[in-house]
Amino acid sequence: MSRFGNTRDLLPILREVKRLLALVRECRLVLGKLEHPPKAGESSSAEADRIPYYTLMSALDTGLIKALEDAIKVLRRASQPLGPMGAEWLERQEQKLKGEDA
Repeated sequence: MSRFGNTRDLLPILREVKRLLALVRECRLVLGKLEHPPKAGESSSAEADRIPYYTLMSALDTGLIKALEDAIKVLRRASQPLGPMGAEWLERQEQKLKGEDA
């Protein structure tokens, strides 16, 4: 048993993780369009505008990836019992349930 009562408790969290993944994909699409050497005929001012946007999108991408990593760590920790005391508690609950079935 996890710290979450059941899988339905995880659904809102998983939805948010999916939203983060969608943002990462969108960010990567924009980065792909911004990341290129100056095109023939591209003005220096257009290139000067493109470079800060690329830097900003790179920073956003890095932040989104970090947020995803943190969310995964939290989900992993929250899905595990609460150490030895938690395991003992779960065992007592299981014994109670077995006693009710008999």
